[in-house]
Amino acid sequence: MEQKRFKDEHGYKYDFSAVIRRGEQVAVHCPRCQGQAFISKSKEDCYYVVRCFHCYYTYQQPESYTFYARGVCNHCERYFNIEIHDDRTITHKHTNINCPHCETRNQVPVHRVQSREWHTNVIQNGKDPIFQLQLYFLDYYRGKSVWALNRTHLNYLLSYISAELREKPTSGMMRTASHSIPKYIKDAKNRQAILKILQKLQHKQAAKGGPSQTITCNLG
Repeated sequence: MEQKRFKDEHGYKYDFSAVIRRGEQVAVHCPRCQGQAFISKSKEDCYYVVRCFHCYYTYQQPESYTFYARGVCNHCERYFNIEIHDDRTITHKHTNINCPHCETRNQVPVHRVQSREWHTNVIQNGKDPIFQLQLYFLDYYRGKSVWALNRTHLNYLLSYISAELREKPTSGMMRTASHSIPKYIKDAKNRQAILKILQKLQHKQAAKGGPSQTITCNLG
């Protein structure tokens, strides 16, 4: 009987930021009704938003930015990079500021930089890194979390865990999508138990209007 094969995917495809960056949604529990809600990001307005299609709860959280005055002094010709805290100044393309080296007044561009605190991939305690909401596809195996960001990620995990032979991509970057899967989930001795948990998560009711796709895996 031919063994079930699985060919892995490149990179960090199922990290939180990668999923959001592709325009996909992360499934979480709605803080109001505990139904299935979704986190997404508006590319035009650069903010994260969580929406529930059960109770119509919506909450958005803007990204955080830091503003800097950067340039080379006209007098001493030394580079400087000064953080700006004046709310009136950050709305302008240029600002007048004293050189920190020689105190000469300079007009330099204002640069906006996204704060790194909003670019974490880390799921901790089964919660998303932006709103700290519990993931919708979350369960536990011997006290350790088993989770998926959305149904696409869940189906990937089911295919990966159920496969008897796992193949890496033939070319491209060395890291694969399975790199971030915890060892206890990959462990062959836990395979059947993890598959049962993933299949239970897969049968959780989808949100109103939300996608539902099922992969059947043989547990025998």
